[in-house]
Amino acid sequence: MINSQRLKRFFFELVQIDSHSRDEKKVAEYLQDKLERLGAVITMDDTAEKIGGNCGNLLARISGPLEGKVEPLLFCSHMDTVVPGEGVKPVEDDGVIRSSGDTILGSDDKSGIAAILEMLHVLKENDLPFGALEILFTVAEEVGLLGARNFDTSVLKSKRGYFLDSEYVSKISVGAPAAYRMRYEIFGHEAHAGLAPEQGISAIQVAAKAINNMPMGRIDSETTANIGVIEGGTATNIVTKQVILRGEARSHNDKKLEEQVAAMRKAIQDAVDSSWIELDGKRIQAHFEEATKREYISFRIPESSLSYQLPQKAGKAIGLEMEPEISGGGSDANIFNEKGIESLIIGTGMQAVHTVKEHISFKDMENCANLLINMIQLHGKA
Repeated sequence: MINSQRLKRFFFELVQIDSHSRDEKKVAEYLQDKLERLGAVITMDDTAEKIGGNCGNLLARISGPLEGKVEPLLFCSHMDTVVPGEGVKPVEDDGVIRSSGDTILGSDDKSGIAAILEMLHVLKENDLPFGALEILFTVAEEVGLLGARNFDTSVLKSKRGYFLDSEYVSKISVGAPAAYRMRYEIFGHEAHAGLAPEQGISAIQVAAKAINNMPMGRIDSETTANIGVIEGGTATNIVTKQVILRGEARSHNDKKLEEQVAAMRKAIQDAVDSSWIELDGKRIQAHFEEATKREYISFRIPESSLSYQLPQKAGKAIGLEMEPEISGGGSDANIFNEKGIESLIIGTGMQAVHTVKEHISFKDMENCANLLINMIQLHGKA
């Protein structure tokens, strides 16, 4: 039922439009043109002003012949990509689409956008029965889910949402972890590294000691942690006065998450407590400042829910053995679940995302588009 060449054209056109986070305007313009041709009513919110971007979240409403008879459904993908995502040149080899090798591909999340576009075209050109659809394309997902955070969900009529932002088409993400982001600023004492190193406290050394004693990586089956950014130092001949560490912790278990955050903080505290010198009869002590923020809450949707049963049954009907999975990452679905919209994540086939080795099987994209169409048809019979 899908038009494979059209689906591929959508995807190739989308990935060649530059759209780093906060710079999604050209993608939004592309989508607005396509959606208006389908008769959608389109609005854009004021998120751009709030996050310093050039584009807000794009919401399209499409009425179907079953509107008012079946509940409306929300489908969502994000428009932004990570760096390096400018000048993408997609190439296809034996059914697999990749970038030319010096950029990401952008299948995260433009494969989801392409699948949604194809779904809408198939519904319209085949006069298939469907209810009201709300299609949301968010901004700045890759830099803290900023588009979803600033979107006013009270404008939606849908109570259930499907977010196309994962790997395997045969998997339905029914859960995702909560997360904290942390920023630690460690202060030592500056001195000349060659003339009087003993008169300094190296903030780099304090940070290294803290990291060495910090539980990181996969803590257990539910919890992970990482220090991903280290900034500091001005010259090789100066004992470094200041270092900034940025990290995160995630867990499906709130108690474990709080314990992990506390353990990371303790490692910093212990390192600075043990780092001091005496200079001119005075004790000079290392110290630190901390900024810790809860990024999003965890969610878990039961397999008995109608939200899960719809893609599970729709996939099975077209030969996909759909299985539930628990994701290790956060997405816009975390925010929407927190705001009261029961939301699951559906895969599109994207692989090795956020790397220059990113790729996607076109067959998976076809399966994803077919899954969406069958979900809507099945929902119309409910």
